[in-house]
Amino acid sequence: MTLRIGFGRTDLTSPLGVELAGFGPFLRRRATSVHAPLYARAVAVTGAGGGRWVLVSCDLLGVAADVVDDVSARVADATGWRPDEVVVHATHNHSGPATVENVGWGAPDELYVARLPELIARSCVEAIAALAPATVRHAVVPLDRFAHNRMLPRRGLTNARALDGTWTEPDPSLLDPGVHVLRVDHDGALAGFVASYSCHPVICCEETSAVHGDFPGEALRILEAAHPGATGVFLQGALGDLNPLYAHGPAEESMRALELYAGRFADAVATGLASAAPLAADAEAVAVAVVKREIPYELAPHDVDELRKRRDEAYAAMDADPQAGVTYVSLRRTVAALEAGRDVRRPLWVHALRLGPLTLLGYNVEVFHGIKRRLREALGEHCLVLSTTNGWLGYAPTHDAYEAPADPYPAYEVPIIACHLPFRPDIEDDLVAAGMRAAGLLHAGADEDWWRGAVVYECHLPSFRDGSGDGIGDLEGLIESLDYLHDLGVDAVWTGPFYRSPLLDQGFDVSDYLDVEPVFGTLATFDRLVAAAHERGIRVIVDYIPNHTSDQHPWFVASRSSHDDPKRDWYVWRDPAPGGGVPNNWTSEAGGSVWEYDEPTGQYYLHSHLVEQPDLNWRNPEVRAALLDVLRFWLDRGADGVRIDVAHMLMKDPEFRDNPEAPGGNHNEFDLQHPDFGTQLHVHDRRHPDTFAALAEIRAVAEEYPGGRVTIAEIEAMPWSDWAEYYAAGMHLPFPFRLLETHWRADLLRSELEGLYAALPDGAWPIVALGNHDRARLATRLGPAQARVAAVLLITLAATPCLLYADELGMTDQPVPVERQRDYFARTHGGVSRDPSRTPMPWTDGVNGGFSPAAESALWLPVSREVATLNVAAQLRDPASMLRLYRALTRLRHASPALRRGSITFAGGTEAVLAYTRTAGSDRKLVLLNLTHRPATIPVSMTGRVLVSTTDPTARRVSGTEFALAADEAVVIDVESDHADH
Repeated sequence: MTLRIGFGRTDLTSPLGVELAGFGPFLRRRATSVHAPLYARAVAVTGAGGGRWVLVSCDLLGVAADVVDDVSARVADATGWRPDEVVVHATHNHSGPATVENVGWGAPDELYVARLPELIARSCVEAIAALAPATVRHAVVPLDRFAHNRMLPRRGLTNARALDGTWTEPDPSLLDPGVHVLRVDHDGALAGFVASYSCHPVICCEETSAVHGDFPGEALRILEAAHPGATGVFLQGALGDLNPLYAHGPAEESMRALELYAGRFADAVATGLASAAPLAADAEAVAVAVVKREIPYELAPHDVDELRKRRDEAYAAMDADPQAGVTYVSLRRTVAALEAGRDVRRPLWVHALRLGPLTLLGYNVEVFHGIKRRLREALGEHCLVLSTTNGWLGYAPTHDAYEAPADPYPAYEVPIIACHLPFRPDIEDDLVAAGMRAAGLLHAGADEDWWRGAVVYECHLPSFRDGSGDGIGDLEGLIESLDYLHDLGVDAVWTGPFYRSPLLDQGFDVSDYLDVEPVFGTLATFDRLVAAAHERGIRVIVDYIPNHTSDQHPWFVASRSSHDDPKRDWYVWRDPAPGGGVPNNWTSEAGGSVWEYDEPTGQYYLHSHLVEQPDLNWRNPEVRAALLDVLRFWLDRGADGVRIDVAHMLMKDPEFRDNPEAPGGNHNEFDLQHPDFGTQLHVHDRRHPDTFAALAEIRAVAEEYPGGRVTIAEIEAMPWSDWAEYYAAGMHLPFPFRLLETHWRADLLRSELEGLYAALPDGAWPIVALGNHDRARLATRLGPAQARVAAVLLITLAATPCLLYADELGMTDQPVPVERQRDYFARTHGGVSRDPSRTPMPWTDGVNGGFSPAAESALWLPVSREVATLNVAAQLRDPASMLRLYRALTRLRHASPALRRGSITFAGGTEAVLAYTRTAGSDRKLVLLNLTHRPATIPVSMTGRVLVSTTDPTARRVSGTEFALAADEAVVIDVESDHADH
């Protein structure tokens, strides 16, 4: 199937007559004339890989959300296309009717609004019906002598100077490089074209607000007249770049401006049509894809009493000021909604469209240049940023070259008079992060290194969420939680083991690698999980447990049946030591010897963990082949990678020599291990050099699959030079548990981190975890205040962060009565239970914390005693909660190239403060972590603003020679300029 493109066009003017409700009240008069028709122009695209989308551009100020939904539904009904494949774009036409949700600038013509969806949908259906094999060519044509909209007043730019071009040329770095022109040909003849430019395309005269579809609309009419049968589509890019006229001028002046700027724009597009080059090397098979994602966001703080006061003041001024009447009506509705307890937020979303190398990111809110600039820096010059429906949800504020930071910020007021509440100033980070993730989905198969900088979430399946009602977390519960994980900013979920198992070790005792334990679901449930996760842009990482099985696995049942069984050598069997007894002195992580005597066959088998978990013999080629086929089975089903359990233990000393004793003790204070384990130095029962060849075979299987299937190796804490060897063996991400086993001091953490990055091989990338299902929880170890500081460290390091479930809530270890314990490691004499760090995820303050509807006695483990206050629902409501902090951090990480994949430099720290800078291009972030319970001051030499603080939600500027941190405070600072650079 080759690339197919079609165009459609419908006239939106006919039901209007001459009574348009545009900026009438705003200008204190109603529109009385129409200069030219208003259109809906659509382009439909289908690709060789089956992707498709239709985008319609309307000559309107904005399109209300319910109109968009209506259009999408009509197109879906008429064509069978999905609603999310339909994108409705408004070109910010100030001449058109105010078909938006109480824009405040005139009531829309109800008859017109009623007919609008039908007319817009008709253009889409026509475009889909016109689909035909097409070739696409692309050009970027400079557009000269246009001025910046937001800098005009302070540059003294008047209408006259705009018309005669006598102003000082703006900084070209603040403008689009030119008009993007896509030429589409059917059978060698021009069928249509698409032109995109970031602008504020308004020409409005004082006598009427209905002069035209503004200068791009007039330009399209000029070009369509010159090319009969062709349809032109204009896509408005990010606002704030340019505006031909600063103010609404007299009619004669406005008409001259319309002609002048329409002509310039038409000339640029015509040049592009003549000079366009093929869009891609294979123009007949250009990739096409579409993604639509809702954007979670927060409103700015607001005071209902202040809004009531403003409402009443507007009412009192109505007789003298018609605009006050508009403000009164809007505020009356907003206050009434707040008093009724309704959510006054409007849904925000981003549409990401792909056409070969081009990525179009369309937001249903007005986005300005700063957002576009950040996206283009991260995604490249072929990223076009569009304000697709405007809809007067309000401006999205941005900190860019146009306007200095202010409080309230310049875009604060518009939503209020439009019956909405204002966005927070950091909505910019929400929008950029959402655009980055949506664009990543378009090219998901092409990014082999997606795991670099991804946020990984360990859900620990039996404790995460019960979807079947039996009291045990399962795959269905994980599916139900994917939206939560998406909003948390998770890129990949590590499921934990779900294979058939007696569940003596939380599923790490596998009795069938190729099936799902019924309490967790079925193979079909897993398939649905993969599909649902991928729809949300979340990768699925499964556990790969190659070191051992359950003693109930058919392989071991056969192996222990006789010395002659073909699978005897699939496990590690040894004769008793001379004189009887165990073959050597190795101790198990569960306590006691690693050897268990099998009386029927007269030999001992090796179990590095529980007696019921016999170790496989990886020196047997048949075992390796079988385990590699297990890996292929799950990669074939769509798993995006594996976390390899105890990867350092696959190969043991072939001579089975005794481990040396540890006279001074080898106890690990950070791990939950049996005391027996620390009585010796474990040099022969793990980390044998032959392990690396086995891991290389595992990596080779992962390389057989497209899309960057990742290998994450669980290895114990070890010197950094030894850790780095696992990269040479082919592991993408070997865990560096030394960090988890480092005392919480700035000097010690800096030393370990510098050691990590010094040992990191060229081109390699680390993974970092500060919580793990085998350790005490982060908030238990550090306390609630420093756990917030740890959150900043985890999410801002130059590494892939791995977050343990419920650490984002600050959950602590919970005592579990002996009779309720699931961890069989605790059942050996002197054993230590890991269950306190594995209690269920608290979702609400309801029954069982929303984890399961089952009887409390049937739960996998008891829920937290703090569930009434420590749960997802409560923390989502609390702006100062740990969950909201993590969401802000992951959002910032997705929005910042520096935090995602940038370099890291440690400098300027103190005894109390760990400091480092993340850098990618012009994006720089300074991270300061006060690891003490007392205030600290640190020297700085830069200007910037605080983006995230663990203690202070207020916006803060940074300028000077030092920065004061509160006790237990961590901050992320956007560095605008470094004084050392000047």
